[in-house]
Amino acid sequence: MNPDDRHRTAQESRDLEKYRGVDADIWDSFRAMRGPRHILDGAAPAIGFLLGYSVAGAEAGVFVAVLIAVALAAVRLVQGDSVRAVAVSVLVVLVFSLFVDVTGQGHYFYLPEVALCVVMTALFSATLLTGKPLSYTVRRRTRLEPAEPADPATRLRLHQRITLAWFVFWAAPVLVVLPLYLADKVAIPGTVALVLGKPALVIMLAVTWPWVRNKSGQPTSRAEAM
Repeated sequence: MNPDDRHRTAQESRDLEKYRGVDADIWDSFRAMRGPRHILDGAAPAIGFLLGYSVAGAEAGVFVAVLIAVALAAVRLVQGDSVRAVAVSVLVVLVFSLFVDVTGQGHYFYLPEVALCVVMTALFSATLLTGKPLSYTVRRRTRLEPAEPADPATRLRLHQRITLAWFVFWAAPVLVVLPLYLADKVAIPGTVALVLGKPALVIMLAVTWPWVRNKSGQPTSRAEAM
């Protein structure tokens, strides 16, 4: 093997190890924030609503969703979760269900989530247009951002990319779910919201954290930390 081939092989090995390290760091972040649990807690009531609605209508969907939320809350309390965190999870499902009870329309179960996506899309887009990316502002306010970064321009460009990624994250459900929601559909927007809702949010958070941390000069993997 000539020197060029050896150099190319070594570089490919380093690149592969780097990608593996990033994947491991994302997975560690996902587990640290209890990603699987949050996905289950967010998806199960929504799935229950869709099943109940498909079988017996909106009221049955609400009943199944609330029943699942309460059952999960009881399990989380036994496992030692705080009462406040459990109460918030149940309250979210109750609020969603209240819109269905008041209107009698199944698609109103997704109204709070659609409204949240619209608001967040507008917020992230506004900060991009003003040149003050929201992720940078949030990290500065929470003191997670370096007070005096070595290269402020690089940090700003990084947060512009991160904020753009979050803008796309929030805009996607609006573009897909909102037209179906306005068309009074339930099953299709419910399925889309299920995928692009809390499960996707947890994954997005898990991806964002090591992304920002790496650019702060910290290692992205155990191999780079050694």
